[in-house]
Amino acid sequence: MLDGFKTPVTHIRPTFFAQWLTYPGQVANIKKDGVIRLPFGEGRHAPIAAEDQGRVIAAILREPEPHAGKIYPLYGPVEMNHHEIAAEMARALGRDVRYEPIDLELFKKRLDSDSKFSDTFAQHLLSVALDYQNGVFAGTNNVVADITGEPPMTVETFIRKHAAAFAD
Repeated sequence: MLDGFKTPVTHIRPTFFAQWLTYPGQVANIKKDGVIRLPFGEGRHAPIAAEDQGRVIAAILREPEPHAGKIYPLYGPVEMNHHEIAAEMARALGRDVRYEPIDLELFKKRLDSDSKFSDTFAQHLLSVALDYQNGVFAGTNNVVADITGEPPMTVETFIRKHAAAFAD
């Protein structure tokens, strides 16, 4: 598949990045009261670190021919819900962290009151939350390990690596 280009094209489709766990709003809530508040219900995904995605991209760029025309969904090593993600974070940080699901209406109110989000982006985030609840982001595979020779990092490993973001 060339997608209209004369050079080989490979598509990567990562699930939710592990990096969202270190976004300032998440970090502030975890530092303040040890809580992740999102409207993801009991949905699941396997968080993937940008570092792991980068290793996949670098491997593809080093040797593009075997990957030409391929589509690679990228997942972390373990599919989890947010209660399990919070437990991994707690282990890594040595403090209590829990997931407190909120409903979509409260999430929408928070997005609407935050001036840094356009209406279009807020609608996108609401759609993503609904898709998440409905299992759209679930799954895992071995693509990262197969392409790079190394497994992707776990949430606990990722949080330990980025623990400075959570320091007081």
